[in-house]
Amino acid sequence: MFNPGLEIGQIIENSRIVEIFKCGNMGGMRRSKATNTLVLISDYTKGIYHDKWIGGVLHYTGMGKKADQDIGWSQNATLAACDKNGVDVHLFEVINAGEYIYCGRIELAGMPYRDVQPGEDGVNRSVWIFPIRPIPDNDVNKPKMFVFKDMDDYRARGKNVDTEYMKTLVERKRGRKILSEAVNQKAETIRATPLKPVFVALPEMVGKRIKHKSYGDGVIIGITNSIITVSFSDVGEKKLGYEVCMEKRLIEFV
Repeated sequence: MFNPGLEIGQIIENSRIVEIFKCGNMGGMRRSKATNTLVLISDYTKGIYHDKWIGGVLHYTGMGKKADQDIGWSQNATLAACDKNGVDVHLFEVINAGEYIYCGRIELAGMPYRDVQPGEDGVNRSVWIFPIRPIPDNDVNKPKMFVFKDMDDYRARGKNVDTEYMKTLVERKRGRKILSEAVNQKAETIRATPLKPVFVALPEMVGKRIKHKSYGDGVIIGITNSIITVSFSDVGEKKLGYEVCMEKRLIEFV
């Protein structure tokens, strides 16, 4: 039995799945002979397959995006025989794009059966549904819209759940886009706002000649912090706030 070293409910990236299970990086059914595992991914964000949790069992859609699915083909055959072929099957769910939630090991909870779902091209086709459940059962996060108490509950409110969920995803993306635009607009405003100049009185300014609007010509003879001492020809020494003088253009260097 393969131990991936993951906690139930742990969220990882796709690259980590590839690294841990030594499997491919694409598709919803990924076989790894290196770890003797089959990784199943139920991705609700793509809207291609219509998986449902009914009475604690995930009714998982088989492999094949177009045309009728074949239970004897590729990993459909692997999953159908997982109770006797010795392959460990592990399940991940994707509720938010890029976030893979580990649901643990799974087993078949019943015989696979046929259903009708639209393919990637929008054309209805025959698919294989595999009833699977975690072993042992757990309370891993599940998309509430796709969880039903039993078949009666599913028949009562499950007809349009896929369409409704896709609307939710569109609204979520739209909300993120609006937020992103608002952040970018704020950043543009900040960039467009002219920076207030900072005036610092430096020691090398001592000896420089200046002209004051009220006091006339003078020479800077001392600096203490932001205060400059100026010896003016007409009014003698004056202590002036350098930053204020520069901001209000009271002095200029000559």
